[in-house]
Amino acid sequence: MYALTWLKQPLDRLADCYVSVPVDVRERMAGAVERLNARLKQSPLAEGESRSGRLRITFVAGLTIMFEVDESARSVTVARIGPFNP
Repeated sequence: MYALTWLKQPLDRLADCYVSVPVDVRERMAGAVERLNARLKQSPLAEGESRSGRLRITFVAGLTIMFEVDESARSVTVARIGPFNP
């Protein structure tokens, strides 16, 4: 298992996203983020795509989420979040 930390800024952005969407979308988004959290704690290197260094990116429920994996410390940090605009 990996320790999972959400930095304040992405957590605040997630809260902003929650309040800006209808309740049904918010519920789907919350469920998707819960499932993402579980995957990041279990096997973060299997989630998303690699970027430079320890940075990875994934797309969940209309969100773009960037996170760092520190294998030696067995920790994951959610560093950035924003809307997914293909």
